[in-house]
Amino acid sequence: MDKKMDKKIEKILNIKTDKLDKRLMRKIRFLIVFLVLMSGALIYEIALSEISYLFILVGLIIGISTGIVVGRMFNIEWHEEKEQVIARLDIIGIIILVIYIAVSIARHWIFAHWFAGLKLTAFTFSFAEGVMIGRIISFQFNIKKVLKRECS
Repeated sequence: MDKKMDKKIEKILNIKTDKLDKRLMRKIRFLIVFLVLMSGALIYEIALSEISYLFILVGLIIGISTGIVVGRMFNIEWHEEKEQVIARLDIIGIIILVIYIAVSIARHWIFAHWFAGLKLTAFTFSFAEGVMIGRIISFQFNIKKVLKRECS
């Protein structure tokens, strides 16, 4: 199952997964599975809430921006001995992680200032999905940068 998914990840992200550390691949797999599940939940909530697609788009854009910033919490680098790309948390990453957790916990309350009921849930899901997309974009960009530098 992992091999099949890894091949799909290679196609989607346009990166060679054999050069990625197992833990980094696990993180990427988790993000993609979570993204697919969130997409299903978001579609369901949009159907129930009758929220404007513009608000969903705004939630996605805010989420993607947040996800790209949060993607900075992992320092993507080349491990010489393993000859693989690894991800480590550094001190700035830990600070970003703490802020991200606080915002994640409070996001429902934050967005409740503008939305209520099912619209709030749909907007929150669109934000969360955007964060996942942003994190995947950040991983992809940083991994490609490291692979280009080390494997050229």
